Amino acid sequence: MKTPHNIDQLILKYLEGYIAANEWTELESWLQESTENQAYLEEMQSVWLAAETELQITPDVLDQEWKKLERRNFSSQSPTINWLRWTKIAAVFILGATLSWGISNYQTNHYFAQLEESVISAPMGAKSTISLPDGSTVILNAGSVLKYSGDFGKDDREVSLEGEAFFEVAQDKSKRFQVRTSDITVKAYGTKFNVKSYADERTIETTLVEGSVSIVKNRTQKTKPEELFLKPHEQLVFYKATSQTQTIETQNQPASQPDTVREKKPEKILISKGIDPKLFTSWTEDRLIMKSEPMQKMIVKIERKYNVKIHFEDADLKDFRFSGIIENETLENVLAAISIASPIDYTLKDRDVWLRKKEDQKNND
Repeated sequence: MKTPHNIDQLILKYLEGYIAANEWTELESWLQESTENQAYLEEMQSVWLAAETELQITPDVLDQEWKKLERRNFSSQSPTINWLRWTKIAAVFILGATLSWGISNYQTNHYFAQLEESVISAPMGAKSTISLPDGSTVILNAGSVLKYSGDFGKDDREVSLEGEAFFEVAQDKSKRFQVRTSDITVKAYGTKFNVKSYADERTIETTLVEGSVSIVKNRTQKTKPEELFLKPHEQLVFYKATSQTQTIETQNQPASQPDTVREKKPEKILISKGIDPKLFTSWTEDRLIMKSEPMQKMIVKIERKYNVKIHFEDADLKDFRFSGIIENETLENVLAAISIASPIDYTLKDRDVWLRKKEDQKNND
């Protein structure tokens, strides 16, 4: 196996504790290739652990570890290793250990807190599974981004989300787990829940599978915001205040002459009880379950799952409702099934799909 070009990044993710399953498989295969690769990882672990506990290590140990690193010739083993990055980490560690307790403790903690904000993204057409430093598991849906600070878990456990994610939170009663979105923050202890907060959608949805969560609106003023609690099988939908513009497209329509409708909508909150969580979490198992779902919402899920752009030539098709399950199907099979079950015809060209009424339906209209 050829050495992965990003091996140093994979090792860093492994040491920080948030390496994804597919990344771990790649790293594990590389480690099994040779004892030299395993020795390299052990050296990096040594530097990493020393940097985290530098005040408990004597100068003799510091000098010994540094000399061990100097003696290694990594260029012959892996020319793609970013050795400079690791020497900088080691240098910071050695420098910090020579300072007094107060200065060293502050600078080292500040350095590692700011070392690198963790940013994990799932591209369109894919999803990603992340293990957080506290043991919590997050599944990111396509087109989503999750961020958390370098000192996650030290004083609090907060992540920010744009997109959709399913959370299985590790219990820690002393540190509440929080998911911050553009407009609301979801607070939880050990629990399982789904949050959907795409920037291009008007709603933010929180669906609780088990445990308990609370939701508060993000505010800048000092007054304490109202906290709303959910029980299992309940969902909160937050409607953003927006001035929404709807565009009706046709395949041959000039881009400079779109048909648009502008509509102002106020902020509001809706809580639904007794919902089936599977309808909102099936994406984590590569399934899409629709239950009398409007085409306008359904096509957004298809766009993310298959990394395509879907256009409506006839705007009233957006209200057509569809029920069914999409599981391990190709895009062509999905479009064919929609066409069979509805008065909708389609054209697929590259990554664009055009939906329109069937000719006989147009004649009836």
